[in-house]
Amino acid sequence: MKILILQLARLGDIFMTWPAVRAVRRMYPDAEIHFMTRPRFEGAVEGLTAIDKHITLQSGHILSPLINENGNTEESLNRMEEFVETVRAEEYDQIINLTFSPFSSYLTHSLTVPKTQVFGYTRFRDGYFCVADEVSSYFYAQVGINKPNRVHVADIFASLIGTEYTEQDWEAPVLPDIDLELPQLYLTIHVGASEKHKALTGEAWGRMVDYFARRYENMPIVLIGAPNEAEIAEEIIARAPNANIVNLVGKTRMYQLFTILKRSELLIGCDSAPIHMASLTDTPTLNISVGNVNFWETGPKATLGLIYRVEEGQEIVPERIGEIVAQLLEGHADPDLIMRTSGLVSYAKQESAEQEFAWNLVQAMYLGGEYPIADRIDIIEGAMKLDEINDFMMSQFALIPEKGVQAVTPFIEGGEDVIKSISRLVPELRPMIDWYHAEKIRVAPGTQEEIIAATLSVHERFKRHLRVYVPREEKVTTVEAKDGTL
Repeated sequence: MKILILQLARLGDIFMTWPAVRAVRRMYPDAEIHFMTRPRFEGAVEGLTAIDKHITLQSGHILSPLINENGNTEESLNRMEEFVETVRAEEYDQIINLTFSPFSSYLTHSLTVPKTQVFGYTRFRDGYFCVADEVSSYFYAQVGINKPNRVHVADIFASLIGTEYTEQDWEAPVLPDIDLELPQLYLTIHVGASEKHKALTGEAWGRMVDYFARRYENMPIVLIGAPNEAEIAEEIIARAPNANIVNLVGKTRMYQLFTILKRSELLIGCDSAPIHMASLTDTPTLNISVGNVNFWETGPKATLGLIYRVEEGQEIVPERIGEIVAQLLEGHADPDLIMRTSGLVSYAKQESAEQEFAWNLVQAMYLGGEYPIADRIDIIEGAMKLDEINDFMMSQFALIPEKGVQAVTPFIEGGEDVIKSISRLVPELRPMIDWYHAEKIRVAPGTQEEIIAATLSVHERFKRHLRVYVPREEKVTTVEAKDGTL
């Protein structure tokens, strides 16, 4: 058996994929497993012994003709075709696309041969987007920034491949011997982040380190990061002259960070790859989650994983973070920290009524949970309007064989516009509306009769969800008594 696993996202996503790759190896011990990433992130594959072959998507080679002054599109397409044909010739039995991006869906479809079983995003035979499996449909509808999903991405990967993780799936790799003259005890700070808006400035880190150093004078702090983050490290050192700092920013290979993290008492960092590497070494982690981030999906999975949440636009107080770190070393967790938990939801946090309703609604639709009680009249009215427009659209689809597609299309499109407007006006119902849109996308190409039947099935299932919140009319049935009275 030959399996291809695609992860074309960034470093952190690749490390979050490690347990899934290991799980595939455990499920198919004799399979030949290939793993595809983008070339700039190939350092995140070093030490992943569960794979037999690492393939890099040669994006630089493919796109370089477009960068030239005259932009040779044909040459770029030829190079892409050559790459696809080379990989497609492997004739994979399974392709597992863990990237969940439009581009990856095209690539997955291009690499598929008739015998291939596909998990994750792909394309229908006519080129339209395809979310063929239930987990991919869930990801498309409910996962992302400002979405209600509370399941970690790593756990969604496990669901996609149809397994549950074991402890071995989360083990650290065999660690290399490195001579970096590390202290016996130390904290580690990753000074960067996956994106600039998620990061702390050098000034903020410096103030945090300076405050902490005054509380713990003899506790060394090891700084890690990429070469382009060297200036941040220099500013930290300048602003915390009394701190015991070991500066390794830009001085290590990606793989060596595993050893640094394994020996560390605590990792402190924003959303980034080391957070997920620390999950594999089970290093206690304080994740400073800043701004437009869904920490439920990408937070630390270490046993002692803690999140300090700073909402977008909220001012960061570095000394506050320094105090939280000091408290952790004293064995106390600040009440503002979001704690790692076990189970379906990875973190414990008090949420608003609207957020709780949305997540409970997701669990009802996908996991067989109880539908949440609607405590606002807007929810009932929104559901009633959706039910009404859904009935109207079903009637229009039923008219297609008689009147034709062109005659009813304007009415159907108008109905879709109403549904979108209700999604904005009644956010509690958005998970249900997003489910509806995902199911509509899943309708496969076919004859007009097949497409109509599949579409009507989506509307019928939508109606069943809606009816939970639509008051039923009292129907009084008059029964004639035996003696003729009513």
